[in-house]
This record gives sequence, structure tokens and C-alpha cells, in this order.
Amino acid sequence: MDFREIMADGDLETWLSLAQAIAGRNPVEILLPPETCTAMLQTVDSVGDTPFYLGEVLMSEAAVSISGVAGYGFALEDEPQRALCIAIVDAALAAGVPDAPAIRRTLDGEAAKARERQRRYESLVAATKVNFAIMEG
Repeated sequence: MDFREIMADGDLETWLSLAQAIAGRNPVEILLPPETCTAMLQTVDSVGDTPFYLGEVLMSEAAVSISGVAGYGFALEDEPQRALCIAIVDAALAAGVPDAPAIRRTLDGEAAKARERQRRYESLVAATKVNFAIMEG
């Protein structure tokens, strides 16, 4: 699972704490302050397997630099703080900051929580499925 996927769904307080820790130990330069924007959402037609644009979605974006290495962050909806946190983590990992292993451990922990949430969700959905072969009788 890519760290951006983990951060898109994870606890914002965890990401704010992580980003503050990174910024406290590394010079973070803001290249693009967090702001909202729109982007076209592309999807694939399930019948013809043809890509098409569903419409615009509201997003937040940010860009930072750590030691001359740029990092970019995007988040769905109006979440500029989350976009900035993602940008800081992206730059920190790309720049190979000394605390990169600790950053990865935090991401791994949040990924495990996300997998557990997904497992619980799938379990709830499975409980609502109907077996029509049993109902025929």
C-alpha cells in the first residue's frame, strides 16, 4: 500500500504530529501553500471498459521541499492540512531524512489499522449477502 493511500484515510492527528516532528528536525520550505482546487475524476465504464471523466471533484494540494527535494500532497475534499502533511512526508522520504525508518514504522502501523477497518467493513457487508440458491426451496 502506497503511503499516500494510507495517509488519505488515516487519522489526521497522527499525520499532523508526524509532520510537525519532521518539520522540527528538517528545514521545510513551502513551495505551494495548501489550497483547494478541483480535478477531473476519471473512471472506467464497466460495460465497454472505456475510460471517461465522471466530473470534477474538490481536492486540496500542497508542495514542500526538504533539502532541495520536492514533495507533493493531494487530498480529496477540503483538507489542506492533510495535503500539507502528505507533502511533508513525501519530501522527507524522498530526501532520505534520518528519521525515515520511524516515518515508515508510523505508516506501517496506520496501514495495519486501515486493513483492519477494511476487514471489519467487508465482514459487515458479507453478513448482508443473500444466497438465492438456499431461498429457492
